[in-house]
Amino acid sequence: MPRLVLVAAALWAVSASAQIDEGLLPLDDPVHRFLQHQQTAGALDGALLTTLPLSAYEARRMLDTLATRVEAGDVRLGTADRARLDRFRGVAPAPGAEWARRRLGSSVYGDGETLLAADGDGYAVRAQPLLYLTPGLTRRTERPDRDARIPTYRLSRGVGVAGHAGPVFFDATVLENQERPAEVEWESFTAPRLGFTKLIGDDDVYDYIAATGVVGFTSRFFEVRAGRERANWGFGEGSLELADYTAPQDHVEIRARFWRVRYTNRYSRRVRPVERVPGDPQLYPRSYSALHQLAIDLPGGVQAELFEIVAFADDSTGGARRGFEPAYLNPFVLYRAVEGDLGTFDNALLGVGLAWNAAPGYRAYGQLLIDELRFSELGNDWWGNKWGVLVGAHVVDPGWGDARLRGLSLRAEYARQRPYLYTHRSESSAYVHYGDGLGHPAGPNTSDLSTWALYAPLPRLEVGLHVSHTVRGRNTATENFGSDPTLTYDTRTSNYGVETLQGVRQRETILEAWTGVEVLPEAVLGVGLTYRGVDDDGLGRDRAVTGFAQLRWGLPYQTRRF
Repeated sequence: MPRLVLVAAALWAVSASAQIDEGLLPLDDPVHRFLQHQQTAGALDGALLTTLPLSAYEARRMLDTLATRVEAGDVRLGTADRARLDRFRGVAPAPGAEWARRRLGSSVYGDGETLLAADGDGYAVRAQPLLYLTPGLTRRTERPDRDARIPTYRLSRGVGVAGHAGPVFFDATVLENQERPAEVEWESFTAPRLGFTKLIGDDDVYDYIAATGVVGFTSRFFEVRAGRERANWGFGEGSLELADYTAPQDHVEIRARFWRVRYTNRYSRRVRPVERVPGDPQLYPRSYSALHQLAIDLPGGVQAELFEIVAFADDSTGGARRGFEPAYLNPFVLYRAVEGDLGTFDNALLGVGLAWNAAPGYRAYGQLLIDELRFSELGNDWWGNKWGVLVGAHVVDPGWGDARLRGLSLRAEYARQRPYLYTHRSESSAYVHYGDGLGHPAGPNTSDLSTWALYAPLPRLEVGLHVSHTVRGRNTATENFGSDPTLTYDTRTSNYGVETLQGVRQRETILEAWTGVEVLPEAVLGVGLTYRGVDDDGLGRDRAVTGFAQLRWGLPYQTRRF
């Protein structure tokens, strides 16, 4: 069962850099959303958005392609989308930039977007203050052992810097954070999605520093990155392949693009938090993963992806290996075959995804992940038939011809994950990082339906709604029914008769509604409401409603789980 924390705004964008035209784009930032919107609308044929985040330079190429099609009359954009395109390409300043320059001087918002900008012959640097303030109040019902009203907040402040010199680019952010959730879930100096975290106050406030940084090289056909950041791979908002639910990972990523093909390799390090003895200098145990994805744009509005993952650690070979396995560095080899040749017990996963633009504004997609499978055991509910499936639909600007509701984006996804998916012989070789699964945030042994609605009728305004309903078969204190990917599958309850949603039945509903207005470039004022309801056959019912206000500067909004 993934660990979920009820916070005032449930806004977890701690690793995101500022929305700037250098470095990497933050996940969930307006440029990513805009490109996905235009892809579904049919205005960005051929764009492969399966490995996010994009660099600002790749995103700029896509925006320039879109602008060329608009100027040629091949694509028609609404007034608000045309204004966004001009802003993201640097043709027009962000809302409020000129007003700020008149009052603060010409040294600010020189590029019309970020607070401080410097450009020269072959180089550029951007710097943006970062602020996230979300005071809120949570009201809990159904649980007499909990406080009925709980003041909650998150205060994050820091700076983001990005730029390039020739083909070399960089992106770095640092945030100092204090956060008081309605319910603390903290273990081994970590909390969900946050990595290393301390408790302060009356042990009810998270205190942590979030630092990310990437350096890279970009060219027409290749891009190489090294650093620490989150990622999200696949066609959907959720992903069985690599989701952004966990803490940022140290990684090296190699991207190649040509013709209708994109090929991406990612080599990353995973951390397993353990209880530490004060004064003990021993590092947290390290483990690793290697991923590669081949994405191709096919005729007829169809796109496909093939991907493979291997998670491994020193103890996968009984302690005979130290560090990253060199054989997995080969970008053109099947990991499952290498695993067998090495005689290891590494954790290999395979998957495929498809997406289809059925008509302008209507896109369907799906993803299948196979962790382990025996065809001879199909239909027998064998424990080792570990797979997950995700199907989704994305609708933008619904309607036909000129009768469209411009600025509206609707998305729905259903994911079903078998028990023991992502698990392995030990937590070190399970597909997890800092105790959180690297795949779909609902976790194994679940059935999850999630929906989103985003409405941005004006360049400065956005209204959002996210609703998800998850049915889970959770573990007990003594029985492993397959809902916790950190537990070894050797502790499974049985070999046969393993059904999805076995265990203690739990139903969880999450609702989030928010709205925000951009008052200055990157500065958003907003309000929102979150609801979380849990019905557990063993623990009973729990309900919590949180109202919050928010002030964001340089950081995008991100929903509770995605």
